[in-house]
Amino acid sequence: MIDDIIDLTTMQPSKVLRTRFTPTDLMWIVVVGGVPYLAREAFRYLFPGKPTVVDQLKVLAELIAAAGEAKAKSLKVRISTAAKTRWEMPESIQEANVLGENADTIDLEIVFA
Repeated sequence: MIDDIIDLTTMQPSKVLRTRFTPTDLMWIVVVGGVPYLAREAFRYLFPGKPTVVDQLKVLAELIAAAGEAKAKSLKVRISTAAKTRWEMPESIQEANVLGENADTIDLEIVFA
């Protein structure tokens, strides 16, 4: 996995296990019942949508933190072009090299200081 690119355009940020119902969840259960609610949750679990720019940046921040703890020298990631324009390099990163670019995604190699 040393030379593999981590594709952030398909990953979702880690989520804390929900133990409480939100008001929207309760409305679903009261209005349409428990079975449609469970079907909706199963659909969300099995078919997650494409991650938003914010989701991609959250995953990137988690990866950078994990790579910093592991004392990694570099990290190769693929992000959407919209995420590139909103990302600011943390101080722990020496440079970010563009490995490849197309209309939708950009491949970056992040080198740590």
